Amino acid sequence: MFIAVVAIGLVVAWIVRDTSGPTAVRGGAAPEFTVTLIGGGEFDLASHLEEDGRPIVLNLWASWCGPCRTEIPAISRWSEGNPGTLVLGVAVEDQEDDSRTLAAELDPAYQLAIGSTEFRSAYPSLGLPATYIIDGAGNIADLINGVVDETSLDEALEAISG
Repeated sequence: MFIAVVAIGLVVAWIVRDTSGPTAVRGGAAPEFTVTLIGGGEFDLASHLEEDGRPIVLNLWASWCGPCRTEIPAISRWSEGNPGTLVLGVAVEDQEDDSRTLAAELDPAYQLAIGSTEFRSAYPSLGLPATYIIDGAGNIADLINGVVDETSLDEALEAISG
């Protein structure tokens, strides 16, 4: 019963979400965003694409999300072995203090950030965790709803590198 209520809630939230700005869709241009990095500073998508151009694994997470806690160490290991891809984790639907606490606890090898309401509206998902793959040209190559691991990340990046 609980799972059915949660599923209905997710569907309703998906239907009534704010779609006034650009929204990430597979094959389309990634909506521009700037997020505050937990370690200090900001990450700006447009600047990254212009100055760096590496593909991006954009992982959406929250401190209260059990599967997110499980996947962050796997993403961290993958990140260490794949310097040709930028990995960025963005906390959404979370309290900033709780996000910062989890970031300090897990200390991943990639940068974590705090997302805004506008960011979340631009990067919707069916729940958490969710991972967007953004190619070096700034297009959404894939959206993976659910937990990712090193194998699924390898497969997603292989698909965009040809």
